Amino acid sequence: MIIELDDIKDQGLTLELSESFEQFSVLRELHDNGEALFVKPLDIQVKARRLDELVVVEGSVSTLVRLQCCRCLQDFEQALDVTFSVTFARELPSLEDEQQQDSEIELQAEDLGLIAFEGDEIDLTESIQEQLVMALPVKPLCRTTCKGLCSQCGADLNEGACDCHEQVMDGKFAALKNFKVKKKD
Repeated sequence: MIIELDDIKDQGLTLELSESFEQFSVLRELHDNGEALFVKPLDIQVKARRLDELVVVEGSVSTLVRLQCCRCLQDFEQALDVTFSVTFARELPSLEDEQQQDSEIELQAEDLGLIAFEGDEIDLTESIQEQLVMALPVKPLCRTTCKGLCSQCGADLNEGACDCHEQVMDGKFAALKNFKVKKKD
């Protein structure tokens, strides 16, 4: 998603568009691997404004993804709604002069939250897909009360209890199964 600098006037630039996940390489890879299936297009709203040599872009992205629950392995759909703010700079500030005077902290341009760009356009593709990937849950759950699968028979415990009653003991502790501690009076 490209923004032309000449399109950003004094009042800023507002864009609203719908893009396919296929326009974003990382999202396409997640979809192709089956990790996150994008059910609907990405709805993107962006407001860009210039501040001297900086371009501040604020926006939001929303979509619907199909994920697999990490407990019961059932597919479910989850809405992703992300807001973001990124600042682009034509030239990243050099901190070497300041660093020589006061060598306590060494900051890089990335630490300041600036993203470099060249030419007369800004590409938001990386920033948008980065925000969506960070919004994906590490361990997706179909619901917070998901009971998962029985570790012995594989039955879905959300649908009811299984018939497994006896716990399988680890071989190392099987000898302690019948061990009883007597209380002293």
